[in-house]
Amino acid sequence: MTDGGQPPFPLEGGRAGDGGGTLSAPRARPRPAPGSVPRARRLRQEQTFAERLLWEALRKRRMNFRRQAPVGRFVVDFAHFGSSLIIEVDGYHHTLPERQARDAERDAWFSANGFRVLRVAEKQVRDDLTAVVDRIVAEAAPPPSPTLPPSRGKGEKRCDVR
Repeated sequence: MTDGGQPPFPLEGGRAGDGGGTLSAPRARPRPAPGSVPRARRLRQEQTFAERLLWEALRKRRMNFRRQAPVGRFVVDFAHFGSSLIIEVDGYHHTLPERQARDAERDAWFSANGFRVLRVAEKQVRDDLTAVVDRIVAEAAPPPSPTLPPSRGKGEKRCDVR
C-alpha cells in the first residue's frame, strides 16, 4: 500500500497502461516562454526566401511539420514534434563566431530537452532543395521495423535445404 492507503499502480511510476517508468514515458514539450507566441507569428509573416521554399516542399510531404514554432524560450524555423526534430535554416550571419556560440547554446538546450537539431545552410536550400528535403524526411521518419521471415502458409510442404 502507498502512504495514501491505496494499492500501488500496476506499473511502477504511472497509471495502468501507460508503460510505467520514466524511460518509456514521452517527454512533455517545453512550454513557450512569455512573448514567444506573438514573436513566432511575426516571424511566420517575415520568412526568408529559403524558409518559404523549404516550407512549401515540407507541406507537400504532409508530415506535420510546424514552421516558426515556439519551443521553450526559443522560436525554431521548423519542428517535427513527432520525432523531436528541429530544423534551423542558417544564413550567412550564422558563420560569425559570436552567432556560432549562441547557436551552440541553443543546440545544447534542445538536446537537454530531448530534441535533435538539424542545421541547413540557406544556400543549400536554394541550390539543392530536393536533397535537403530528402535528408529532413529521412531524419524525421521513424526507424524501420525489423523484418520477419516470410511465414509458411498452413498446410504447405516444408522445403528441406540440403
